[in-house]
Amino acid sequence: MLQFYNNNISAIINVILFYIAISSPVDFITNIILKRSLSRQDRENIMKNLPNFKSELLLSFMDIGQKSALIYSQMSWYELATYTMEESDGVFSKVHLHIGDVVTIHEEDSGECYAIIKGIFKYKGNDDKYYAFITIDWFDNINRIHNVLKCPLFRIQTSQDIRWRRIFPISIIDHVQKVHFVYDTKIDLWIKNNYYFTAI
Repeated sequence: MLQFYNNNISAIINVILFYIAISSPVDFITNIILKRSLSRQDRENIMKNLPNFKSELLLSFMDIGQKSALIYSQMSWYELATYTMEESDGVFSKVHLHIGDVVTIHEEDSGECYAIIKGIFKYKGNDDKYYAFITIDWFDNINRIHNVLKCPLFRIQTSQDIRWRRIFPISIIDHVQKVHFVYDTKIDLWIKNNYYFTAI
């Protein structure tokens, strides 16, 4: 009887933890749900490539309007996130983010930029609400064209390259999978496939 009771309590706690609301820092994103917890090994692999985790996380909280030093350290890592986004024309769309997805981010200085999602996590803010964040590696345009395909070539940001931030609030993403990259093992570079498109 005690074992049955403990199993039920454990299941209830898991359901409650799953449904702890993720707050959105912007009005156009709602219903944020994070799914499939990462293993400890996967979390450690992500963290070892984030040498400036605390300072970048603080900058991300500043991006969403929280300017003070972080007082909590509660966070959890996930494989995917879903949310509803209201487009500028008033249309609502369901967005699915997975680790490994290529996303488009509008950067003030460079315009449209591309990145690959390396991690998705929630972190407790000073207002006692949880917020969703992503960690990314940027695609660096090396201003070269593939000889055969005539498509631009990119290099992926290395863990030692700290020129660009890697941690951002989930609201930074403009588009998911609107571009397609192919890795060329022979030249150790990524090809932006300009001929890839989504059928209507």
